[in-house]
Amino acid sequence: MVSIFPEVTDKVGAPRTLHVPFKMGRPCGEPFDFDTRKKVLKQLLELATMPSGTRMEYKET
Repeated sequence: MVSIFPEVTDKVGAPRTLHVPFKMGRPCGEPFDFDTRKKVLKQLLELATMPSGTRMEYKET
């Protein structure tokens, strides 16, 4: 799950969560910012390989 509000996501018990610092309604960044969207996707794919219960913070690399 991509989450803008980690405290809410923790309450619903999502198995894996990527917490992102973007505006509400834009969980993958600004429109047409393809570089940021690729970074989010790469981190989500990495998260999918981790055990259930994993929480990650988005890293601007």
